[in-house]
Amino acid sequence: MEIYKTYKHNPPHLFRSNAKYFITGATYKKKYHLEEESAKQRLIESIDKGFADYNWKLEDWVILHNHYHLIVEAPESAETLSRIIKDIHKFTAMWIKKNIVSAKNEEKIWWNYWDTCLTFENSYYSRLNYLWFNPVKHSLVGKPEDWKFGSYYYRFKEELEYLKEMKHKYPFDRVKVFDDF
Repeated sequence: MEIYKTYKHNPPHLFRSNAKYFITGATYKKKYHLEEESAKQRLIESIDKGFADYNWKLEDWVILHNHYHLIVEAPESAETLSRIIKDIHKFTAMWIKKNIVSAKNEEKIWWNYWDTCLTFENSYYSRLNYLWFNPVKHSLVGKPEDWKFGSYYYRFKEELEYLKEMKHKYPFDRVKVFDDF
């Protein structure tokens, strides 16, 4: 099933059953509300729960200081995506305001999210590589396996040959993804 929704103040969304999605979420005014490890941990716990509650599969992820990227697989009812993100942002914003000193008086924590329905294999793998190497792109680490707030860190320990093959076959440096964080 496929549903295309337009919104007054947001970009349109394509909801396709059993499709893969690349999602980016960003903090308001690019503030580093996720800089502390506890905030990153809370966000990934909320992401895990949010997608599991609606039968989505979280495949890969990375959390940086002011944004995150995800690759997820939709169930039959893909139109639940906006509700999932809304809940994740709502509950993590409440936690951040309560637990992160610099965010206590902030009006907003989250800005928005963007999703892309991945319909081509090359697009999927290139974005996957992009997600994995995002901490390197942002100069947070020299190698993606050193960033523990992403799925690459865990895959590196168990799937090294697969990672090398993906990096070579689907280079991320040609991917045009909005990521001005």
